[in-house]
Amino acid sequence: MVFNENETLGGLLLAAIPAVLSVYFYFIREKKNIAVILLIISAFLLRMVMISLDPYLHEWDERYHALVAKNMMTMPFKPMLFTKHIMAYNPLDWAYMHIWVHKQPLFLWQMAISMKVFGVNTIGLRLPSAIMGTIMVWLTYDISRKWIANDKVAFIAAILSAFSNYTLELISGWNSLDHNDLAFVFYMTCCFWAFTRYVYSGYKIKWALLIGLFAGAAILNKWLVGLLIFGGWGLYLILSEHRFDYKKYIHIALSVILACVIFLPWQFYILKAFPAESAIAFEYNRQHLHEDLGHPGNVFYHIRFLPNAYHGILLLFLLVGISSIFFSKEANKKITISFIAMIVVIFSFFSLVVATKMPAFVYPVSSLMLVLMAYGIYYTCTKVFSYLNLIEPHRNQLFCIVALAAGFLSLKPALIIEHRSEKNLARNNKIANTTAFKNMDEAILSKYVILNTRAYENIELMYYKDVLAYHWYPSNEILDSLQNLGYKFAAFEYNDDNQSLPEYITNDKEILILGEVLK
Repeated sequence: MVFNENETLGGLLLAAIPAVLSVYFYFIREKKNIAVILLIISAFLLRMVMISLDPYLHEWDERYHALVAKNMMTMPFKPMLFTKHIMAYNPLDWAYMHIWVHKQPLFLWQMAISMKVFGVNTIGLRLPSAIMGTIMVWLTYDISRKWIANDKVAFIAAILSAFSNYTLELISGWNSLDHNDLAFVFYMTCCFWAFTRYVYSGYKIKWALLIGLFAGAAILNKWLVGLLIFGGWGLYLILSEHRFDYKKYIHIALSVILACVIFLPWQFYILKAFPAESAIAFEYNRQHLHEDLGHPGNVFYHIRFLPNAYHGILLLFLLVGISSIFFSKEANKKITISFIAMIVVIFSFFSLVVATKMPAFVYPVSSLMLVLMAYGIYYTCTKVFSYLNLIEPHRNQLFCIVALAAGFLSLKPALIIEHRSEKNLARNNKIANTTAFKNMDEAILSKYVILNTRAYENIELMYYKDVLAYHWYPSNEILDSLQNLGYKFAAFEYNDDNQSLPEYITNDKEILILGEVLK
């Protein structure tokens, strides 16, 4: 189904109804458990709407992740973009690789399992991200409750998380790097959650091991930034009365060891199984430090990213939250320092050290920033309410309004609707081409290698159909040699277009010219 602007708005409004009720139950009826359940239901419904809005694969980088995950359904330990190649390709081009170790595998495995259950389609592909995004709402709520002993702050933080536009568009596949970044943010949020549980459990070893488990999973999604939690954890110990308690450092060591047990086997495996491809991938990761790799930006890039990730008004409350939380009697100051230090470190690292600039590099700490925003909102409201000398019932009524307004700002519904506008030509073309791919005759495709799709849309065709496809065509000499080897070819043709086929293909009666028209 293709959603237009009105249907998108209607879906968002219907999904938001339980959240609106949750605000009433939380602040007016004071039935907090019911309120949190309603909010999580709404968060899940919102995410189900988002994964349904675009019935096609997004360009950067959802289509590549989708195809590798599809191939992992049958061969989970042989990550492949192309299952085979019959023409020469650049092994440095991650968009045309055979063995694809360009990304860590955990999120791809999750997608493969989901498609195994729900089918090879965009819903099955995106469902793991929708589930993780829903769980993140509760994690943000619980992190806030432990960090700042104030339920209202925790609930506002959960609302900001439930309606977070940037998170929702990662889940939809619209924002790069889609499910890879979403999974990384999820496991990093799990690390922060397990850390707060560790502190408030009296430093029980099971929570320390869970931190290691989640850190290892984070690294198995997005590499070594997943170690961030250990820096914050070490800083917390240095600030605490346990700074000389060697047992607490043993906890960190065991946690690090468990993280290594989670992520290192895959690194050793691919180095042995796919040495050339692994060397290229590790070198590519290293190049991020000193080359922009097509993603340039200065030291202010990630600061300028903030209005894209969060609403500008909410950023004002972030500043209020950061400046006021140090004076709060409710917040655990050592956790505050540790969490803010992690935020500073990740922004500093990607702003000052890493040459490649990409939007979501600093997004893994988003849950912590949402809590700080929520505290800023709460702090501002309490100051205003005190100045106005409002009684408690009136304060709660106004908190309802403020919480709903914060959720609306976080959602940025106009932006979601604009992306799905019927006037969006690029989106309309993607829908048309995807429909054409889905309707292609399997019997014909099974006999041919497909040539001349639109740029890189061969990846999408190979996702929807079991076929070998290229978005270009070879020279006459190479084509002739491949035909002599027994390969048959079919090609897309475009009239009055820079992708029109040359005469040596159109005049070759052994080559099938496909009737489907691609935009």
